[in-house]
Amino acid sequence: MSSISALVAAVRDRSAALSLRLPARPLFSRHAQVVQSLPLGPGSRLLVVEFAGRRLLVGQSRAGLATLAESPLE
Repeated sequence: MSSISALVAAVRDRSAALSLRLPARPLFSRHAQVVQSLPLGPGSRLLVVEFAGRRLLVGQSRAGLATLAESPLE
């Protein structure tokens, strides 16, 4: 058992005593997928991301992320 699994199991055991409930599955799942990444220079790159039936061209820099273009998946 990995250390993370052991930690989750320990927290679940303790939560029963504290009347807390943890979700049976993660609160998030992987819905976005980076299809391609193109480095442009130090700290910046272009990403093609598939998300919610769409393909997004995303610019990433030290300042953050910006959606540059969007199209439906083919």
